[in-house]
Amino acid sequence: MKYTAWLLKHIPDLTGRHYLVTGANSGLGFYHTQQLAFRNAHVYMACRNLKDAEIQKQKILKDIPHALLTVVPYDQSSFASIDAFCLYAKEHIPVIDGLILNAGIILPLKDKKTAEGFPLTTGVNFFNVYYLLRQLLGHYDRLQKDIRVVFVGSFSSYKHRLSGIEPLLNPQRPLMDQYGKSKLALAMLHHNLQMNLNIYNFPVIDHVTAVLVHPGLASTNIVRSLPVFLQKIFKFVVSIISHSAESGALSMTYAAANAYVTNGTFIGPNGFMEAMGYPTKIPLRKHFSKGSAKFIYDVGKYIKQVKGE
Repeated sequence: MKYTAWLLKHIPDLTGRHYLVTGANSGLGFYHTQQLAFRNAHVYMACRNLKDAEIQKQKILKDIPHALLTVVPYDQSSFASIDAFCLYAKEHIPVIDGLILNAGIILPLKDKKTAEGFPLTTGVNFFNVYYLLRQLLGHYDRLQKDIRVVFVGSFSSYKHRLSGIEPLLNPQRPLMDQYGKSKLALAMLHHNLQMNLNIYNFPVIDHVTAVLVHPGLASTNIVRSLPVFLQKIFKFVVSIISHSAESGALSMTYAAANAYVTNGTFIGPNGFMEAMGYPTKIPLRKHFSKGSAKFIYDVGKYIKQVKGE
């Protein structure tokens, strides 16, 4: 694997620490898992495709024989699957030091929806992440152990604005618009969590450090729902103007495990236009916090309606 010297310099020995990574079997999630394992963390690979996850686990073990890896079934496309995952986690994962919210989707097949009827992009990338945190964080917070929650955002959120949840519920919006707004919503959720604001129907959180990260422009397989020929075109274009997924994952690993990252920090690449480079702290955009309390309150209220609670 690459970047071992950088990891040894910037990431402490993680022996005895436990990290839960969603979407750990591909792209950024795979390399992030590999990097944490290299520094001796026990990584729980929360994945939808268990067969592929086992294959990727073996790839990491071939490179890092001492890696501690556990594959956990996880599907971020429905509340029921998230409930099942949370039940499993509460019974089989006694403690976590970090929760890395990496799983996401971009450019799915048009008009695809989650089980609850959300547009697939905004549902998977935001609403169901909110629901996962609502269902899971209270349990681990009660253990009175510090948890670092890493929100994997995108610099596509820079050009978008949200004054309410309606745009996230509209399946007719262009897919890239849905993606950018879902990542902005994630940044607004990060702001609420790091401020420990009164989020509607959300557990009281006392031991959480919330960190936002964007990996730059990285060549990944997040477009795997597209036809193969379009995937090849997308990846070719991105490869010209971006860095590798392995390089992009460094920002996630820094956010998850660097000793000097504090609550509310925003991490991204230090290169030209934040498209590529090594991790650095970057300024939070003002619109990440503007109106975020009301926005997240409305999200909680809406999800309660969807659940019929």
